[in-house]
Amino acid sequence: MDILATSDFPLITFIDIEASGLDQPDSYPIEVGWADTLGNSDGFLIRPHDDWMHWSPTAESIHGIKRKELFEKGLPVDEAAEQLNDMLGCEVVFCDGLDSDQFWLKRLYEATSVAPSFELADFHQLHKLLSKQHMLSLQHALKSQPIPHRAQADAERYANAVLASYPIYGAS
Repeated sequence: MDILATSDFPLITFIDIEASGLDQPDSYPIEVGWADTLGNSDGFLIRPHDDWMHWSPTAESIHGIKRKELFEKGLPVDEAAEQLNDMLGCEVVFCDGLDSDQFWLKRLYEATSVAPSFELADFHQLHKLLSKQHMLSLQHALKSQPIPHRAQADAERYANAVLASYPIYGAS
């Protein structure tokens, strides 16, 4: 059996954000989830800031989160920003929609007195960390998995695809 040395396996963290609307200048983050290649993950709903009013029924039909649920179970924006910083530290965190995710994270942090402690990077920047073989395997794994459209599950999908690209973890 081929054993993968710990030093050969990269710690990679993914983040995903669900929002109140798609491509709307008034949309805002409603759920954040993250997962890493060590098997850690978490996620939470975000209670809308007082100024955040936009709500898209189309977006709701995709993620299945009701606005009322955000007020019942969501973290206030300050707590959400602080919790993200606590969970992600000063890592580079990868996402699959850099422009949208940057926009929604900016909205979150601008609504607070907190600055993000982590850096957001595009999924395609993984080419710098992973071999071509791993990237091809990762992309194949992603295509074979359904997209849950919930933040934590979506981030876990990416972390699991990276794991699957390594023979010791995946089905290679």
